[in-house]
Amino acid sequence: MKLLFDLNSLRPPRSGVSYYTQHLLEGLLRQPDVEDIAGWVGSTVFREGSLDALLRAEDALQKAAQFSVGWKASVLRAARHVPGVYNSRTLVRAFASAKLRRDFSRRGYLYHETNFVASRYHGPNVVTIHDLSHRRHPEFHPRVAVGYLDNGLPRTLKQAQTVIAVSRYTKNEIHEIYGLPDEKVVAIPLGVEPAFQPYGEEFCATALAQLNLRYRGFVLSVCTLQPRKNLARLVEAFARLPRVLRQAFPLVLIGADGWMNSTLMEQAGPLALAGELITPGYVSRTNLLRFFASAAVFAYPSLYEGFGLPVAEAMASGVPVLTSNVTSLPEVVAGAALEIDPYSVDEITAGLERLLVDEALREELIKRGLRRATELSWGTTVEQTCNVYRSLVS
Repeated sequence: MKLLFDLNSLRPPRSGVSYYTQHLLEGLLRQPDVEDIAGWVGSTVFREGSLDALLRAEDALQKAAQFSVGWKASVLRAARHVPGVYNSRTLVRAFASAKLRRDFSRRGYLYHETNFVASRYHGPNVVTIHDLSHRRHPEFHPRVAVGYLDNGLPRTLKQAQTVIAVSRYTKNEIHEIYGLPDEKVVAIPLGVEPAFQPYGEEFCATALAQLNLRYRGFVLSVCTLQPRKNLARLVEAFARLPRVLRQAFPLVLIGADGWMNSTLMEQAGPLALAGELITPGYVSRTNLLRFFASAAVFAYPSLYEGFGLPVAEAMASGVPVLTSNVTSLPEVVAGAALEIDPYSVDEITAGLERLLVDEALREELIKRGLRRATELSWGTTVEQTCNVYRSLVS
């Protein structure tokens, strides 16, 4: 099999789709029946050694994507004046990669778009859909992002021979919203990177010292700071905890700054001044592993998830999880977490307090979570994805 990928989804700062693409590529490179893997950023092609280096070095992406001189720079500058940042970005990227996509299609490469909207391609095509939150909750997204997906997804779903959904829930959403036949959509769950595992206090000490935290002494949430993640209710719920618990277990919100979060920042202000809430922003992958393993509780009361990878990563790290009882999250945790109604601040507060004071419950959820996490592996994700490819090129 010869495979082609759009590598723009690997641009830093990396998050859910980025890590999905990365782990998929790393696994595919080890598959014996994969003859070649190629990918593009701008008009630059990555394969073999350069692809491997790209997966390990995020700065190579920025260099590949920059057009500073010549006619490409002129096109880029002109595209920036097109109304809508998404349309401008799409125009530039499509123009830069058009010739190489034609070349790869003529040479029989299967193109897998891992990030929702596929470029036009005359050859076998697979696309991964991670969620349809832009249809269920358009109010939680920038208007230009909703327009980009509304315009691009119908064409993408028509072009693709097979659509991969990251959960059974998302598969059902695709059927319900877009009416695709059952045989065209395959549910392939995501995996957990082996690096997410329980770590001892000594291993985590350096990272914890940077934020003046103690081992097993804080509530953690990891996500982009955006409305869909329901952080405003989480912060409000945390603020209702007894002061002694807030001081003993501060809330740590790790993630890149998102959008529509002014209310969240206003709520967080008094807690931050009291030392009861910390927002370090985006942290390195190395430190993230340590923060996961050091938390007393992982809180993820998201309103909508196509999968919810941070929940799986927390379970693998040996941390009890509080999460929502809606969308894909019950499917992912499979009974290994404390589930609450994410729209109820009272339930979130009660769940946090219960997990912080009930040691027996924490230990039970840690055991269940570790067992569940072993069932979610990237090896399985890669193998099932390869089976999709094989069905299209055989």
